[in-house]
Amino acid sequence: MPDEPFVDAHMHFWDKSVPSLRWAWLEPGYRFRKWTSSVEIDAPRYTTPEFLAEGAGTGITGAVHVHCADPVDDPADETRWLESVADATGWPHAIVGACDLEAPDAAESIREQARCTRFRGVRAPGSPQRLEPEASVAALDALADVGGSLEVRRHHDQFDPIDELAARWPTVTVLLSQGCLPLERTDEQREAWSRALHRLAARPNVVCKISTVVGASQPECTVDLVRPWVLGCIDAFGPDRCVMGTNFPVDRPYCSLDRLVDVYRTSIAGLTAGERAAVLAGTAERVYRLQLDAPVGSGEPT
Repeated sequence: MPDEPFVDAHMHFWDKSVPSLRWAWLEPGYRFRKWTSSVEIDAPRYTTPEFLAEGAGTGITGAVHVHCADPVDDPADETRWLESVADATGWPHAIVGACDLEAPDAAESIREQARCTRFRGVRAPGSPQRLEPEASVAALDALADVGGSLEVRRHHDQFDPIDELAARWPTVTVLLSQGCLPLERTDEQREAWSRALHRLAARPNVVCKISTVVGASQPECTVDLVRPWVLGCIDAFGPDRCVMGTNFPVDRPYCSLDRLVDVYRTSIAGLTAGERAAVLAGTAERVYRLQLDAPVGSGEPT
């Protein structure tokens, strides 16, 4: 299994020397909900060289960057910067930008980000109050126009808006960011979460992103703890509608990158070779329209 390609569908870059961007969540003393800034991940820069060094030997063949600059006045600034990194180094292969779907300029922001060739969609804010389909019509129409996807994360008892927008915009692929995993990793919560996933899976344009399987809610990265959640996603959506992400380097405080990828691989060892290939790489390549053999530039990112 180690030689099976793996596409990381959820990872992050930053470079504190970029004057137009800020990553406040890396700054000492930062706290938000369960997140506390950590010296274990803080560094002046984490881009292609650092990611490839950390992922050496894991079989990672592609990467999807999900926005992480915050606060940011113009989300397109981060997307353009990432495009310059990819032009110079070949990584990341796809970019998921930021967008407040209800903002007056949401549609304009989406179209501006779509000028970058690796832009594939946006991630919506995490608050359940910020996913009202009726207030997001312009943004969702713009996503449909540019062929973009929408990534959302909600508790499993807050899936109704996701179901509604997936029905109203059937050409927009909706990804359940981080598997919409519950904060409490109990058997009772897993059963309720699984039922909700199966209901939402009735929408053919919804895809499940398996990520953040370790974290503050479940800090141990073991196959026995991770496998039920991984297989729960696959059971609901099938291998052709599941992708995997590491959330690195954010999740480094809980395990190493090679350990996490190994746990992923072991968790799906019971699948057929074709099913494993889909979950590990094939589905992400299709959903994000990845060009993994694109030529790499020789310049420096701007």
